[in-house]
Amino acid sequence: MKSIKTLTLALTASFLAYGQLDIVAKGQAPSRKLTIKKSKVPSFNFQPGQDIPRLDIGTENELAHKESLLNLAQWKVQNEKIRKLNIVKPFDVDKKILTIPGLNPAKMISTVKTTAAIPTIEPLKETYNPSLTEPNVALKDIILFKPQEFKLLEGQIYFENIKNYEMALAHFGELLKDKEFSLEAHYHYGLTAKELKLFSEFKNALVKVSGQAKAKDLKHWAIEELVKGVALLEINDIGDIDPLIESAEFDADKYDAYQFYRAKYYLEKGNLTEVETALSLIPEKSEFYPESRFIAGLSKYRQGKISEAETYIEDVLKNAQSLPAIQTLAALTLARIHFQKQNYKEAQKLYLSVHKDHPLWLQAMVELAWTQTLINDYEGAAGNMFSLHTDFFKNAYNPESYVVRTVSYLNLCQFGDSLQVLTALGRKYAPYYGRIENYMSQRKDAADYYQTVRSWLKNPEQKEVDGVPRSFVIELARHPSFITVQKDINRLEDEITAFNHVSLNLIQREKDLIKKQSLLSQELTHVRAGLLDPKKNKDLLKEEEQTILKKLQSFKYQQQGFKAARDVIKNIRDISFARIDKDKSKHRTRAGVVLKDRLAQLTNDLKDLLDQNELLQYEVYSGAGEHLRFQAVSQEVKGDDPKTRELAQAQLSKEKDKKVKWNFQGEIWEDEIGHFRSSLKNVCAQE
Repeated sequence: MKSIKTLTLALTASFLAYGQLDIVAKGQAPSRKLTIKKSKVPSFNFQPGQDIPRLDIGTENELAHKESLLNLAQWKVQNEKIRKLNIVKPFDVDKKILTIPGLNPAKMISTVKTTAAIPTIEPLKETYNPSLTEPNVALKDIILFKPQEFKLLEGQIYFENIKNYEMALAHFGELLKDKEFSLEAHYHYGLTAKELKLFSEFKNALVKVSGQAKAKDLKHWAIEELVKGVALLEINDIGDIDPLIESAEFDADKYDAYQFYRAKYYLEKGNLTEVETALSLIPEKSEFYPESRFIAGLSKYRQGKISEAETYIEDVLKNAQSLPAIQTLAALTLARIHFQKQNYKEAQKLYLSVHKDHPLWLQAMVELAWTQTLINDYEGAAGNMFSLHTDFFKNAYNPESYVVRTVSYLNLCQFGDSLQVLTALGRKYAPYYGRIENYMSQRKDAADYYQTVRSWLKNPEQKEVDGVPRSFVIELARHPSFITVQKDINRLEDEITAFNHVSLNLIQREKDLIKKQSLLSQELTHVRAGLLDPKKNKDLLKEEEQTILKKLQSFKYQQQGFKAARDVIKNIRDISFARIDKDKSKHRTRAGVVLKDRLAQLTNDLKDLLDQNELLQYEVYSGAGEHLRFQAVSQEVKGDDPKTRELAQAQLSKEKDKKVKWNFQGEIWEDEIGHFRSSLKNVCAQE
């Protein structure tokens, strides 16, 4: 092949060398207006909307080949002699000089033992010959989807793929009353409601499925979703879910969140056996473990196991993962345990660690003052209670602080200040007691108590509501028992807002589609106008027209879907709002009962404190008399020495700047509260 190719090239070159090309017709030069690039390529400027210009690039010369004789030189072949290879002559080998060593015997690769150790392999079994039967091909009926099944499928597509939960809720909501697909629709409806923060809808839908579903899988799926979403529900919902778990034999032991809320629920109910069972299922690695230790401590305390309760609560304080609110409750609880065990020094440290933002902080300060009184730190107790009587706490309800301060002054033999504090207690809280008695006698319905607190919450600047002083209302509103119920009411209020957002989102989506249709209609008009222009490409414009028409049809279909969904959501919302109103009414009744009981307790406590006022006045006067008699006797015994008489008079009277008038003017620093000390010293006689 190589020689043929070489010969062809040689002939071609010879042909060109000996051939001749003549010009038949001369070409025409291009136009002078033609622009030529450096690459000798013509170019032109094209403007959109103009016709493509015709270029005058000229013509080339026409050539013709003229034949001529080709004289090939004679090839001369020279004969050359054939060269022979040199052959190496054989040589003789001297066997005496060159000795070839003998070969070793061949090694034995295998022996009798190795051969015997080779495992025997059983022969393969004969292959199985299957028995073939004649195929029986028969037509079967195709099971078609029912309209309800299509509706469920479409709703699942909206829920899982598109994440359009508003449309999914509407699709499932249409089937809630369907006899055949009601429970399945309720299951998907509950899951969608959870994504839209409609938590009571989520709970009610899945509780219905868990209680009525005959299919075991569907029942277990519903219960599992309730167990997983327990943090989104109310504590009292555990009472509805727990029986369903037992009846379905569902294993909820591995769900630590559910066990934690279950322990809290049964602690409120006083069922300590169930509390212990639930807490035992919460592992140490769980995020609920620190708080569960606190619940365990409370459970042990209620059982009278003080030492075990103390150990649990100390673990909570040592755990860095504990929430600040739990740390505060643990510190207060442990302080009370130490107070009960008469470990007053330890109790004092723990009371001081209670966070000032906690609702029980004022109560903790009063208990701290009692602790200081029991360790004879009367100056500290009086100073801390004095800080609570400044204008900063003028709206706080804390009559017991006056009693603690009075007792502290009594132990310092500062009888004038003791009497002044008792007078302030009676002047401030005695009228309050009369108002509260009048309020409770006129209102027997628990809902009235909730309405009073609600009226104040709407306008916190009111000095009194329905005759109840502001400080009493604040004390009622900040108590944990009321806050728990109010959170449930707030959750239902938030659900109403979330339901309204569902409707608003559907309306907004429909508006967006209408706007898109308007823009497409304008674009369609422009395209159809272009079809009338003969200069434009009609094929492309027709394709664009068909695309726009398809989009318009799709948007109109979606708009109809959103409009239908709004109607469905409106019906669902009306039913849900009626149920939510009933639930809120129940919660308001609960809150009213809690407030009524709390107000009755405060009234009884205030009555006891006011009754003790007379007893403390007697103690003040009695102590002052004893102090005067002692000083008089001491003066008589010591004689008429002027210095001795002057010292005795100083003990009986106060300094000018420390008279009974002790109205405060100045500032109180937050970090100093709990560490104040009275400047009044102990002037009691030395025994």
